[in-house]
Amino acid sequence: MEQKKMTFDIPYIRLGFYAEMLADTRLPASKVSALRGGMGEMLLRQNCVNDRKCDGCMFHQACPVYRTLYTPMDPKPRYVTGQESVGYLLECSDRSEFMRKGDRLVFHLVLFGESIVYFNLYLQAFALLGMSGLGSARTQFRIAEVRNTEGGKIVSGNHVDMGKYRYSLVSDYIKRRKAELGFCDGKYRLTFTAPLAMKYQKEYMNRFYAEALVKGAARRVQMLNYYIGNDADLPEFSRYPVIRSQTVRKESVKRYSHTQGGPVTLRGISGQVFFQDMPEECLNYLIAGELTHMGKCSSFGFGKYYLEQDRFYLQEK
Repeated sequence: MEQKKMTFDIPYIRLGFYAEMLADTRLPASKVSALRGGMGEMLLRQNCVNDRKCDGCMFHQACPVYRTLYTPMDPKPRYVTGQESVGYLLECSDRSEFMRKGDRLVFHLVLFGESIVYFNLYLQAFALLGMSGLGSARTQFRIAEVRNTEGGKIVSGNHVDMGKYRYSLVSDYIKRRKAELGFCDGKYRLTFTAPLAMKYQKEYMNRFYAEALVKGAARRVQMLNYYIGNDADLPEFSRYPVIRSQTVRKESVKRYSHTQGGPVTLRGISGQVFFQDMPEECLNYLIAGELTHMGKCSSFGFGKYYLEQDRFYLQEK
């Protein structure tokens, strides 16, 4: 059977939200889970017409909450058993725990495929979250600005300029990043800035494996292919990069789950991986993974990383 090829021509937009604090406040160091939980709650408040009874709801297919929080895929890859959310990601690198009135919290919302058309629903959800309050401290804020991938202002105060709401393609991102990275003889450093929760050989990883990382990035791209209507097969890699060394640390993030009605702890590993002999086919997927993340809990910010030249190794040589 002929293999159905994957495409990197996947539309995406990375939106920068600038939330201005309305009072002095304390926030958790890890803010993505609070933002994701608050966004979901506001989407339900704005749009649910069936008292949050999702099972058997006659409006399920048309439900804006289902379309924005989850990723309808039919068909879908065999390994997708739940309602994995690949249509959007939340990112926040600000780990400060005290903010003063007027300070701005910056976080990013990355939208893929059909999720791109639901921008106004996400924007309304975060605006309402600002009025309702974020986290246990009920921190109030206002959305001062929303900027596009290039930094252009889509939202400034009460003004919205949809002319600046322009999406890009993952393939273009790969080309740009390869030009930025330049030739480095296959020597790269991969740094996880958020925990990775992913299985390898049926067990959650407590260290990094090259095959697992490359395949994890490829699976994310495959899920997005399904999401845009291309039921592509996973590529068959002829070889994988060599891990020269790595540093690993365990991390956990606590969050409150409205679905489970109590606190939940999300666990993973962070650290750095030092590669050598990186095949180009693997590099393309790992660069795409900078945008898409990899592993579980990606909608809560997990699996975020970036690639760099391993300059120290090159200097050693």
